[in-house]
Amino acid sequence: MSTRGDALNGTILWTLALVTAGLVVWVVLVGWDYYGTPLADRPHHEDFRDMRPAGRVGHGIGILGSAMVLLLLFYSVRKRWKPLARAGQLRYWLRYHIFLGVAGPVLITLHTSFKIDGLVAVSYWSMAAVAISGVFGRYLYQQIPRNVLGETLAPDAIERRNEALLVDLTNRWKADQKATDALDRLAVGPLEGMPAPVAMLILPLLNLMLARRLQKWSREHGLAEDPEVRRLAKRWALQARRLQLFHLIRDLFHWWHVFHKPFAIIMILVMIVHVGVAIALGYTWTFGADG
Repeated sequence: MSTRGDALNGTILWTLALVTAGLVVWVVLVGWDYYGTPLADRPHHEDFRDMRPAGRVGHGIGILGSAMVLLLLFYSVRKRWKPLARAGQLRYWLRYHIFLGVAGPVLITLHTSFKIDGLVAVSYWSMAAVAISGVFGRYLYQQIPRNVLGETLAPDAIERRNEALLVDLTNRWKADQKATDALDRLAVGPLEGMPAPVAMLILPLLNLMLARRLQKWSREHGLAEDPEVRRLAKRWALQARRLQLFHLIRDLFHWWHVFHKPFAIIMILVMIVHVGVAIALGYTWTFGADG
Protein backbone atom coordinates (compact mmCIF):
# COMPACT_ATOMS: atom_id res chain seq x y z
CA MET A 1 0.00 0.00 0.00
CA SER A 2 1.29 3.45 -0.93
CA THR A 3 1.94 5.74 2.02
CA ARG A 4 3.07 9.30 2.53
CA GLY A 5 6.48 7.93 3.54
CA ASP A 6 6.75 5.99 0.28
CA ALA A 7 5.92 9.09 -1.74
CA LEU A 8 8.31 11.34 0.19
CA ASN A 9 11.24 8.93 0.08
CA GLY A 10 10.52 8.12 -3.55
CA THR A 11 10.66 11.83 -4.43
CA ILE A 12 13.92 12.31 -2.51
CA LEU A 13 15.54 9.28 -4.14
CA TRP A 14 14.47 10.27 -7.65
CA THR A 15 15.80 13.80 -7.05
CA LEU A 16 19.14 12.44 -5.81
CA ALA A 17 19.31 10.02 -8.74
CA LEU A 18 18.63 12.76 -11.31
CA VAL A 19 21.17 15.12 -9.74
CA THR A 20 23.80 12.36 -9.63
CA ALA A 21 23.03 11.29 -13.21
CA GLY A 22 23.36 14.91 -14.33
CA LEU A 23 26.73 15.21 -12.61
CA VAL A 24 27.97 11.96 -14.19
CA VAL A 25 26.85 13.06 -17.67
CA TRP A 26 28.55 16.43 -17.22
CA VAL A 27 31.83 14.87 -16.06
CA VAL A 28 31.82 12.36 -18.94
CA LEU A 29 31.12 15.06 -21.52
CA VAL A 30 33.79 17.40 -20.12
CA GLY A 31 36.36 14.62 -19.78
CA TRP A 32 35.51 12.60 -22.90
CA ASP A 33 38.62 13.57 -24.83
CA TYR A 34 40.84 13.25 -21.76
CA TYR A 35 39.54 9.77 -20.89
CA GLY A 36 40.20 8.65 -24.47
CA THR A 37 43.81 9.85 -24.38
CA PRO A 38 46.52 7.18 -23.81
CA LEU A 39 47.83 7.21 -20.23
CA ALA A 40 51.34 8.20 -21.31
CA ASP A 41 50.02 11.30 -23.13
CA ARG A 42 47.58 12.50 -20.50
CA PRO A 43 50.03 14.79 -18.63
CA HIS A 44 50.21 16.86 -21.84
CA HIS A 45 46.43 17.10 -22.23
CA GLU A 46 44.85 20.51 -21.60
CA ASP A 47 42.36 19.00 -19.12
CA PHE A 48 44.97 17.03 -17.17
CA ARG A 49 45.06 19.37 -14.18
CA ASP A 50 41.25 19.18 -13.78
CA MET A 51 40.37 15.61 -14.75
CA ARG A 52 43.23 13.61 -13.20
CA PRO A 53 42.42 11.91 -9.86
CA ALA A 54 44.16 14.72 -7.95
CA GLY A 55 42.63 17.46 -10.13
CA ARG A 56 39.82 19.82 -9.32
CA VAL A 57 37.08 17.75 -10.97
CA GLY A 58 38.61 14.29 -10.45
CA HIS A 59 39.38 14.91 -6.79
CA GLY A 60 35.96 16.47 -6.15
CA ILE A 61 33.98 13.53 -7.50
CA GLY A 62 36.33 11.19 -5.64
CA ILE A 63 35.48 12.91 -2.36
CA LEU A 64 31.76 12.77 -3.15
CA GLY A 65 31.90 9.10 -4.19
CA SER A 66 33.89 8.15 -1.09
CA ALA A 67 31.43 10.01 1.13
CA MET A 68 28.59 8.03 -0.46
CA VAL A 69 30.38 4.74 0.20
CA LEU A 70 30.87 5.70 3.85
CA LEU A 71 27.26 6.86 4.21
CA LEU A 72 25.87 3.55 3.03
CA LEU A 73 27.38 1.96 6.16
CA PHE A 74 24.68 3.68 8.22
CA TYR A 75 22.21 1.06 6.95
CA SER A 76 24.17 -1.62 8.82
CA VAL A 77 24.28 0.60 11.91
CA ARG A 78 20.50 1.14 11.69
CA LYS A 79 19.90 -2.63 11.49
CA ARG A 80 22.08 -3.54 14.46
CA TRP A 81 21.96 -0.60 16.89
CA LYS A 82 18.82 -0.72 19.01
CA PRO A 83 18.66 3.04 19.79
CA LEU A 84 18.01 3.59 16.05
CA ALA A 85 15.21 1.01 15.87
CA ARG A 86 12.60 3.75 15.48
CA ALA A 87 14.64 5.94 13.14
CA GLY A 88 12.54 5.29 10.05
CA GLN A 89 11.47 2.02 8.47
CA LEU A 90 14.26 -0.33 7.49
CA ARG A 91 13.00 -0.61 3.89
CA TYR A 92 13.56 3.12 3.40
CA TRP A 93 17.09 2.83 4.74
CA LEU A 94 17.68 -0.05 2.32
CA ARG A 95 16.61 2.07 -0.65
CA TYR A 96 19.13 4.78 0.24
CA HIS A 97 21.75 2.09 0.87
CA ILE A 98 21.22 0.71 -2.64
CA PHE A 99 21.29 4.18 -4.23
CA LEU A 100 24.57 5.05 -2.48
CA GLY A 101 25.96 1.61 -3.37
CA VAL A 102 25.42 2.37 -7.07
CA ALA A 103 26.15 6.10 -7.23
CA GLY A 104 29.31 5.97 -5.09
CA PRO A 105 31.16 3.39 -7.23
CA VAL A 106 30.19 5.22 -10.44
CA LEU A 107 31.68 8.49 -9.15
CA ILE A 108 34.77 6.72 -7.82
CA THR A 109 35.27 5.09 -11.23
CA LEU A 110 35.29 8.55 -12.82
CA HIS A 111 37.64 9.74 -10.07
CA THR A 112 40.19 7.08 -11.13
CA SER A 113 39.98 8.40 -14.72
CA PHE A 114 40.05 4.69 -15.61
CA LYS A 115 43.61 4.26 -14.35
CA ILE A 116 43.45 1.51 -11.71
CA ASP A 117 46.68 0.14 -10.30
CA GLY A 118 48.65 -0.32 -7.08
CA LEU A 119 47.00 -0.60 -3.67
CA VAL A 120 43.98 1.36 -4.87
CA ALA A 121 43.18 -1.47 -7.31
CA VAL A 122 42.48 -3.76 -4.31
CA SER A 123 39.91 -1.29 -2.97
CA TYR A 124 38.43 -0.61 -6.41
CA TRP A 125 37.88 -4.25 -7.38
CA SER A 126 36.57 -4.99 -3.89
CA MET A 127 34.12 -2.13 -4.42
CA ALA A 128 33.14 -3.58 -7.80
CA ALA A 129 32.56 -6.99 -6.19
CA VAL A 130 30.45 -5.37 -3.46
CA ALA A 131 28.36 -3.39 -5.98
CA ILE A 132 27.75 -6.37 -8.27
CA SER A 133 26.94 -8.71 -5.40
CA GLY A 134 24.68 -6.00 -4.00
CA VAL A 135 22.49 -6.19 -7.12
CA PHE A 136 22.21 -9.96 -6.65
CA GLY A 137 21.54 -9.49 -2.92
CA ARG A 138 18.74 -7.04 -3.67
CA TYR A 139 17.15 -9.60 -5.99
CA LEU A 140 17.33 -12.29 -3.29
CA TYR A 141 15.97 -9.85 -0.69
CA GLN A 142 12.92 -9.18 -2.88
CA GLN A 143 12.21 -12.89 -3.16
CA ILE A 144 11.93 -13.37 0.61
CA PRO A 145 8.39 -12.47 1.78
CA ARG A 146 8.41 -9.99 4.65
CA ASN A 147 5.95 -8.20 6.88
CA VAL A 148 5.46 -4.42 6.93
CA LEU A 149 8.41 -4.05 9.32
CA GLY A 150 10.75 -5.79 6.88
CA GLU A 151 11.02 -8.96 8.98
CA THR A 152 11.28 -12.32 7.19
CA LEU A 153 8.10 -14.39 7.25
CA ALA A 154 8.17 -18.09 8.11
CA PRO A 155 6.77 -20.55 5.52
CA ASP A 156 3.56 -21.11 7.52
CA ALA A 157 2.96 -17.33 7.65
CA ILE A 158 3.41 -17.14 3.86
CA GLU A 159 0.90 -19.97 3.44
CA ARG A 160 -1.62 -18.13 5.64
CA ARG A 161 -1.18 -15.01 3.52
CA ASN A 162 -1.81 -16.99 0.35
CA GLU A 163 -4.86 -18.66 1.84
CA ALA A 164 -6.30 -15.23 2.65
CA LEU A 165 -5.70 -14.09 -0.94
CA LEU A 166 -7.34 -17.25 -2.27
CA VAL A 167 -10.37 -16.71 -0.03
CA ASP A 168 -10.65 -13.15 -1.37
CA LEU A 169 -10.49 -14.37 -4.96
CA THR A 170 -13.10 -17.05 -4.25
CA ASN A 171 -15.59 -15.06 -2.18
CA ARG A 172 -15.28 -11.59 -3.62
CA TRP A 173 -14.46 -12.30 -7.24
CA LYS A 174 -16.21 -15.69 -7.60
CA ALA A 175 -13.15 -17.66 -8.70
CA ASP A 176 -14.23 -21.32 -8.73
CA GLN A 177 -12.15 -24.43 -8.03
CA LYS A 178 -11.28 -24.79 -11.69
CA ALA A 179 -9.92 -21.22 -11.79
CA THR A 180 -7.86 -21.60 -8.60
CA ASP A 181 -6.42 -24.93 -9.78
CA ALA A 182 -5.41 -23.28 -13.06
CA LEU A 183 -3.83 -20.41 -11.12
CA ASP A 184 -1.80 -22.91 -9.09
CA ARG A 185 -0.55 -24.61 -12.27
CA LEU A 186 0.26 -21.23 -13.80
CA ALA A 187 2.25 -20.17 -10.72
CA VAL A 188 4.30 -23.22 -9.76
CA GLY A 189 3.81 -25.56 -12.69
CA PRO A 190 6.83 -24.25 -14.63
CA LEU A 191 9.05 -24.81 -11.55
CA GLU A 192 8.03 -28.38 -10.77
CA GLY A 193 10.67 -31.04 -11.44
CA MET A 194 13.26 -28.36 -12.11
CA PRO A 195 16.53 -28.20 -10.12
CA ALA A 196 16.24 -25.33 -7.64
CA PRO A 197 19.32 -23.39 -8.90
CA VAL A 198 17.96 -23.51 -12.46
CA ALA A 199 14.55 -22.38 -11.18
CA MET A 200 16.21 -19.37 -9.52
CA LEU A 201 17.88 -18.44 -12.80
CA ILE A 202 14.68 -18.47 -14.85
CA LEU A 203 12.43 -17.02 -12.12
CA PRO A 204 12.87 -13.37 -13.30
CA LEU A 205 11.80 -14.38 -16.82
CA LEU A 206 8.78 -16.29 -15.51
CA ASN A 207 7.78 -13.28 -13.39
CA LEU A 208 8.03 -10.97 -16.42
CA MET A 209 5.66 -13.23 -18.34
CA LEU A 210 3.21 -13.48 -15.45
CA ALA A 211 1.05 -10.42 -16.22
CA ARG A 212 0.21 -11.59 -19.73
CA ARG A 213 -0.54 -15.13 -18.57
CA LEU A 214 -2.84 -13.79 -15.84
CA GLN A 215 -4.80 -11.79 -18.41
CA LYS A 216 -5.40 -14.99 -20.37
CA TRP A 217 -6.25 -16.86 -17.15
CA SER A 218 -8.89 -14.31 -16.08
CA ARG A 219 -10.52 -14.32 -19.53
CA GLU A 220 -10.60 -18.12 -19.79
CA HIS A 221 -12.34 -18.45 -16.42
CA GLY A 222 -14.84 -15.64 -16.91
CA LEU A 223 -13.54 -13.46 -14.09
CA ALA A 224 -14.17 -9.74 -13.87
CA GLU A 225 -11.97 -7.47 -15.95
CA ASP A 226 -11.26 -5.41 -12.83
CA PRO A 227 -7.45 -4.99 -12.45
CA GLU A 228 -7.87 -5.88 -8.76
CA VAL A 229 -8.54 -9.49 -9.72
CA ARG A 230 -5.23 -9.81 -11.56
CA ARG A 231 -3.43 -7.89 -8.82
CA LEU A 232 -4.57 -10.37 -6.17
CA ALA A 233 -3.81 -13.31 -8.48
CA LYS A 234 -0.34 -11.93 -9.18
CA ARG A 235 0.41 -11.55 -5.47
CA TRP A 236 -0.73 -15.11 -4.87
CA ALA A 237 1.36 -16.49 -7.77
CA LEU A 238 4.53 -14.62 -6.77
CA GLN A 239 4.25 -15.76 -3.15
CA ALA A 240 3.56 -19.33 -4.23
CA ARG A 241 6.74 -19.30 -6.31
CA ARG A 242 8.75 -17.81 -3.47
CA LEU A 243 7.38 -20.41 -1.09
CA GLN A 244 8.39 -23.13 -3.55
CA LEU A 245 11.99 -21.82 -3.50
CA PHE A 246 11.98 -20.47 0.06
CA HIS A 247 14.73 -22.66 1.53
CA LEU A 248 17.07 -22.20 -1.42
CA ILE A 249 16.58 -18.42 -1.40
CA ARG A 250 17.20 -18.26 2.36
CA ASP A 251 20.41 -20.33 2.06
CA LEU A 252 21.65 -18.26 -0.89
CA PHE A 253 20.96 -15.08 1.08
CA HIS A 254 23.06 -16.43 3.95
CA TRP A 255 25.99 -17.25 1.66
CA TRP A 256 25.60 -13.90 -0.06
CA HIS A 257 26.27 -12.22 3.29
CA VAL A 258 29.37 -14.40 3.74
CA PHE A 259 30.67 -13.17 0.37
CA HIS A 260 29.49 -9.56 0.55
CA LYS A 261 30.80 -8.49 3.95
CA PRO A 262 34.54 -9.32 3.60
CA PHE A 263 34.80 -7.41 0.32
CA ALA A 264 32.99 -4.46 1.90
CA ILE A 265 35.44 -4.45 4.83
CA ILE A 266 38.48 -4.65 2.51
CA MET A 267 37.06 -1.84 0.38
CA ILE A 268 36.54 0.47 3.35
CA LEU A 269 39.91 -0.24 4.98
CA VAL A 270 41.94 0.30 1.79
CA MET A 271 39.91 3.41 0.96
CA ILE A 272 40.70 4.86 4.39
CA VAL A 273 44.42 4.15 3.85
CA HIS A 274 44.24 5.73 0.39
CA VAL A 275 42.53 8.87 1.72
CA GLY A 276 44.94 9.08 4.65
CA VAL A 277 47.99 8.87 2.37
CA ALA A 278 46.52 11.49 0.02
CA ILE A 279 45.93 13.91 2.91
CA ALA A 280 49.41 13.22 4.33
CA LEU A 281 50.90 14.12 0.95
CA GLY A 282 48.94 17.37 0.90
CA TYR A 283 46.25 16.46 -1.63
CA THR A 284 43.24 18.35 -0.27
CA TRP A 285 40.60 19.45 -2.71
CA THR A 286 41.34 22.78 -4.49
CA PHE A 287 43.84 23.87 -1.84
CA GLY A 288 46.40 21.08 -1.62
CA ALA A 289 49.58 20.10 -3.33
CA ASP A 290 49.81 20.72 -7.04
CA GLY A 291 51.98 17.73 -7.87
